[in-house]
Amino acid sequence: MNFYLKTFFALLLLTAVFYGTHSLIVHNPSISLIKTYSFLGAATFITVSSLKYVYGLVPDKLGFSFLALVFVKFGVVFLLFPELLSDDPKLSKIELLGFLVPYFIFLFMEAIIVIKWLNKN
Repeated sequence: MNFYLKTFFALLLLTAVFYGTHSLIVHNPSISLIKTYSFLGAATFITVSSLKYVYGLVPDKLGFSFLALVFVKFGVVFLLFPELLSDDPKLSKIELLGFLVPYFIFLFMEAIIVIKWLNKN
């Protein structure tokens, strides 16, 4: 099966599982879980797909590309989720962790996918 298709379905399945688990644990989150998991799933797929393309063009620059894409994704997070920066209704540590834990889980999944893919090639 095509790499992009396998990656898409794997991320879709993992996103659904993580969303389901998170929604069972947290009730009435201040940051929308649908918005969070939709963004993180799509951003992870775009990152992995972009890295596959970069690897085909210039394989020795893959680390720099990964670093750049992580910083871009981090910047987009603050554009899409301004409540992370606002002091008006200050988020509690639990609410902040409710966003950061999925963010780092998806970042870890990106790294695992890229490392596994690189080791296979």
